Amino acid sequence: MTKRRLLTFGLGLLVIILLGLVILTTFNFQKEKLNIHEDLTDNKQEEIVFNNNSDMTEQDIRLLVEEKRVTLKNIIENIKYYNLSEISSDYNAEDDQEYIAIDEDLLNELKKILTSIAYTNIEDELTKIEPDANVLLDKNIYKCSKSIFDDIAYDSAVAFYDVNEEQLILESATNEKIVAIERIKLCDEENTEVCTRDSKYYFILEKEDNDWKISELLEKVE
Repeated sequence: MTKRRLLTFGLGLLVIILLGLVILTTFNFQKEKLNIHEDLTDNKQEEIVFNNNSDMTEQDIRLLVEEKRVTLKNIIENIKYYNLSEISSDYNAEDDQEYIAIDEDLLNELKKILTSIAYTNIEDELTKIEPDANVLLDKNIYKCSKSIFDDIAYDSAVAFYDVNEEQLILESATNEKIVAIERIKLCDEENTEVCTRDSKYYFILEKEDNDWKISELLEKVE
């Protein structure tokens, strides 16, 4: 092969290589643009635009929802209960491992903040018991499972176990119903990007007897 042919062949090969690099770079750039577009689209879909058709301002609604949420959380977190065996001789220490006794004061607090339907779900789990004559209690006492409030404590919009971050998201509101979502997270304190829990629950208020009450707090947002 002559020197001129060798030079021509080398230049041709160089052009082919450069053309290939240009095509490859263009393809990767287009792919990255597509991925960026897809990510932006997904994030946009996750955004919730608050639809307020009530007579209240968004700030007033947010304060109302948070007040109801904190009130219920405090009730559940500070439950006063009794050992069954200390109330009635019909029960022993083994029963205390599975059941507790609660009084009507707690139930009255729950009635004030839960709708009648939501309260019925708790009431159905109760059995009224008669204290022994020497037990000085001037209120009605009820037996229930020790785990009756576990779902609320661990797996609800007012959960207080395995939680260190909370975010209230308003979804919609009318003068009769408010739909909110509580986002609950458990993240590393030093690296907040690392989370072992990131859950969302519906938190819904409904007007009942001219008062706002909680109708839903356990349903998970999928």
